[in-house]
Amino acid sequence: MATTYNEPQLIRSAQLGDRQAFARLYEMNVDLVYHYLLGRMAEPADAEDVTAEVFIRAMKALPKYKDQGVPFVALLFRIAHNLWVNHLKKQGIRKETVLEDTMPAPNDPAETAVERAAVKEVLEAMESLTPLQQEVLRLRFAGQLTIMETATVMVEDSQASIKSLQFSALRALRRVLASQEVVTNGG
Repeated sequence: MATTYNEPQLIRSAQLGDRQAFARLYEMNVDLVYHYLLGRMAEPADAEDVTAEVFIRAMKALPKYKDQGVPFVALLFRIAHNLWVNHLKKQGIRKETVLEDTMPAPNDPAETAVERAAVKEVLEAMESLTPLQQEVLRLRFAGQLTIMETATVMVEDSQASIKSLQFSALRALRRVLASQEVVTNGG
């Protein structure tokens, strides 16, 4: 039987110095943070290093953390985003990296090839979107955050602005993919 965890209680326990509680928060969120960073960084090792730094900073911030009704992962994504920006400044790089090598591979090699091609096509199409549109799609779909959590991470005024941004991003992405399809099919 799977154990369920009460995140606010884990946070309170971790704030009181319970290392096991923080370890559980880490286990619950590390993959989401790592994959979020991996989609932005050229090297998996860099994503691993920054992921570790995210949790170090989260542990340091924990005594001042106040539950505002959003999951703990929203704080982690905000820290991750800031560390990624700092990493870019240090590296002098402004280009993001594709995620095709991070996809779980199905058993069928042909299916793997088709999925990788589709992911590559979508990621290339995303490059034509604005940085905010790219960010909202990454947080919502790769990061699996809710509208409210995305608004918290992106420090937007309202959930309505995130919904609008997501809508415009998806509409723009559909247009780009449709135009690519027309070109590919000789139309």
